[in-house]
Parts: sequence; C-alpha cells; structure tokens
Amino acid sequence: MEEKENGNPSSTAGWDGVERRMPQAAEEPPAEPFTPVPADWQSRGVAFLIDLFLYAALHFGGPALGFGILGGFLAVLYITFRDGLFGGQSVGKKIMGVRVVHLDGGPISYVDSSFRNVLFIIYLLMPLAIAVEAVAAFRHPERRRLGDRIGKTCVVQKAGAPVLA
Repeated sequence: MEEKENGNPSSTAGWDGVERRMPQAAEEPPAEPFTPVPADWQSRGVAFLIDLFLYAALHFGGPALGFGILGGFLAVLYITFRDGLFGGQSVGKKIMGVRVVHLDGGPISYVDSSFRNVLFIIYLLMPLAIAVEAVAAFRHPERRRLGDRIGKTCVVQKAGAPVLA
C-alpha cells in the first residue's frame, strides 16, 4: 500500500497502490431554523376540554364500571402521558387538529409529555392552577404555558387543519 509522507498508509490508496479519488460529498445548505406558529387558543381550549372530559370519564366512570381505584389511576396516566399519543397529539388535540412539538420542531415522546404535563397532577388537587396556566399561556408572546416551558415544547396547528380564529 502507498504511504504518505508521515509513514502511514494513504486512506485513498487501493490494494494495487494506485491512488483512488473519493467522491466529494455535496455540502448541504444549513437547515432553516424552526419558528413555531402557535395554535390558536380556541383550538387548544376545546382540545383541553375534550381531554378533561376523557379524564373525568376514566376517573369517575371507572368505579361505576367496576374498575374501582384503577379508573383514577388510568385517568392520571392519561392526563400525564396524553401528548405522547399519536405523534404529539392527545385525543382532544387530534380532534382539533393541533399537535405538540419540541422547540426545534421534532416530535415529542412519552417522557416529554410527562415533563410537559407534570403540573396537571397538582391540578387534581388545585383546580385554580388550571386558570393560572391559562393566564400564563395567554400572556406569553408565543402562547406557551408553564408546562410547555418546562418541557421545552410548543403547540402548533397541524398542517391542513382549519383554524378556528
């Protein structure tokens, strides 16, 4: 094998000692930064009400259906991990055509959903916190609530979905 000046074999030299040219990789243009366009508050609010209805159905309907305390446990699991379903959409968000993404535009996981929704466990004890979250989201320039700031996520309008406002 052919050797370079420092005594090491050349990485482009073939078995016959003939130097081969490596195809140069085309340089990719730098990716455009993701600028989230926040979903309108009406879609987010209706999606939250749908999710709250599902939570209540699991929590209060569980004992009625014979699940007992399991219904409450399933309700807490749903409210905590709901945004990890369907690629960043809870059932309510899927119906309303909005989704949760990272600030860089990537999809979120169940772990991200739990960070984002950990405050809702407190909401089970303090319903006033829901109003505090709504005011915090309304006052933020990008309409991000406290959970979005903790989880480094944002709620955006899904492409092709009608906007209510």
